[in-house]
Amino acid sequence: MTALVWRRWGARVGAAWAMAFLATTAQADPATRRPVELFASLPLLSHVVLSADGQQVAGLLNEGDRTVVVTRAVDGEKLTGVLSNNNQEFRIRWVRWVGSERLLVSVEFASRRQFVGTAETRLLSVKPDGTGLFPLIESPSVAGGLMGSRVTQQIQDRVIDWMPGDGQHVLLALSEPGGVLPAVYKVNVATGARTMVKTPERDTYTWLSDTRHRVRVGVRDTGESHEVRVCDPDGKNWRTAWKWEHLEDAVTPLGFGADPQELYVAAYHDGRLAVQSVRLDDPALARTVRFSHPAQDVYGALVRLPGTGEVIGVRSGDSEGDGPGARPELWNPVWRAQMRAVDAGLPGRENRLLQISTDGQRYLLHSSGNGKPGVYYLGDRRTGDLFELGAMYPGLDPAALVGKHPATIKARDGLDLNAYLTLPAGRRNGDGGPPLPMVLLPHGGPHSRDDMDFDTWTEFLADRGYAVLQVNFRGSFGYGHAFTAAGLKRWGLEMQDDLTDAVRWAAASGIADAGRVCIVGASYGGYAALMGAVKTPDLYKCAVSFAGVSDLPDLIAHWSDYVLGREAIEMLVGKAWGDRERLRATSPSRHADQIRVPVLLAHGSSDRVVPVDQSETMAKALRRADKPHQFIEFDKGDHFLSRYTHRLAFFKALETFLDQHLQPAGPAAQRS
Repeated sequence: MTALVWRRWGARVGAAWAMAFLATTAQADPATRRPVELFASLPLLSHVVLSADGQQVAGLLNEGDRTVVVTRAVDGEKLTGVLSNNNQEFRIRWVRWVGSERLLVSVEFASRRQFVGTAETRLLSVKPDGTGLFPLIESPSVAGGLMGSRVTQQIQDRVIDWMPGDGQHVLLALSEPGGVLPAVYKVNVATGARTMVKTPERDTYTWLSDTRHRVRVGVRDTGESHEVRVCDPDGKNWRTAWKWEHLEDAVTPLGFGADPQELYVAAYHDGRLAVQSVRLDDPALARTVRFSHPAQDVYGALVRLPGTGEVIGVRSGDSEGDGPGARPELWNPVWRAQMRAVDAGLPGRENRLLQISTDGQRYLLHSSGNGKPGVYYLGDRRTGDLFELGAMYPGLDPAALVGKHPATIKARDGLDLNAYLTLPAGRRNGDGGPPLPMVLLPHGGPHSRDDMDFDTWTEFLADRGYAVLQVNFRGSFGYGHAFTAAGLKRWGLEMQDDLTDAVRWAAASGIADAGRVCIVGASYGGYAALMGAVKTPDLYKCAVSFAGVSDLPDLIAHWSDYVLGREAIEMLVGKAWGDRERLRATSPSRHADQIRVPVLLAHGSSDRVVPVDQSETMAKALRRADKPHQFIEFDKGDHFLSRYTHRLAFFKALETFLDQHLQPAGPAAQRS
């Protein structure tokens, strides 16, 4: 790289808020705790996207509880506020350019259909100057009542093809009002006019198109089996390419190459997911491995050259590119060299290629790392320059963050567990210092994973004087089929034992004070926190569950209300009748009498992933058992603490609760 030019995104919209935010940080004494607001804040900037011509960028700017869709000319300084939302009735999920003249904005909100709680999505179309705003999908009125009624589709933002080079249309998978099986429509983003290009098919919930925008792949899911059906470029000769019932046999289509007969898939190779290509005109469907890793799964969205559609790599992990694990693996030699140059200009970070302009000259990056919050950059291949567009957490100085230390923990049955340890400032791993109060922080999912990337939760807890231990227990995703499958239907059993073994390892290593350990988690991590307090009541000093599961039979009943929900949850957790004794034995709310430590519960009332009644049930069980507990319910809160006020309230409650029961010593325990 020939130059690095730093430019802050928030120069106009939200400038006063951002400056006050940064001033608060500057005034914080490093010997005391930094303000909780720094860690509880939503990213100042997120979901940045580049227009097709490379001349404009757009993104989401968060100001407290307000989210603003903003745009800016690449060569300008002024930000334009396109759409603003207070995040009370709905939240903005993402923004994306269609060509260079229109933006599509996805919004989500909680609703109910026939007494079943739903998460609904809508698409808004708007010009980059904020004019011409309208809902992309207009739902027709249907008969019923004096005035008629309007029935809408629940999910309206499943874009399957952004049609690069067109600039006016997208292909959208959309069901009929009240239906669930999607057809595919070609939709004009300036008018909303749509034309069906593929009719719905039995049990088919996923469609893919080739680079010429022809629908060529459909994935059937009966709940018992899965089937990938493909057709020829002329739309004829639909046939079954792969069919499977077991996870290890799965073949997941990722997309087509520039050649309309070349399909990329993710499938297991030597026990690990690998990206492979297959020619659909080959009757044998022989697969060629394009990228694999000897120890980790490789999967995710394809990275393309927008001008030709050529596949140049895969973005392993998060398809949106904002999250950890989304670094592309590139096999195109030109772009491999380009990213090596980026890595040299931004050393010690994970630099992720997000988008490339149609002419191939400008590109968008997201860069973050261990103890290094995310920053967006714009690269220009003509000049070799790399410009900073803005930081996600400008109030958190990387120099004051502590980062994580990798560790390998041996489970009781000999299985190696990948783990990460975060220590307060001034402490180094293995420095022989006194044992610390520790927070065990199991991840959600449970089929997800922790990694080395920046994490506000671990940095917040370390700033408060705690060691933090994260463990990729069996069932975590990314370590091959056998490791993931080892967690199926093992909630509260070996999965929980892995967490117990991790705490004992930390105590035996002199890291953790065995008498001052708290288990804290969200979603599945919240379940693990509650189950840890039940199963090993003497191991923890306290337990914290945000949006956690407490009753497994009730969770199965909840998910059985959704299409294919029962089949999915039974594979993950078990069958309500056939596995009822195991499910009852591993449901924390049914064993509240065994808990001996204080419990903090928190949950959003509009959570559509884990319903709030899971925490309500746990609170009632603790109350009946006369166990010390606190329950915080966030009005209209979701599963992800998407509102800043909810996140701030939870972080403050967590801080107070941990201080009361773990009593950290030293300067970090002082109140700022």
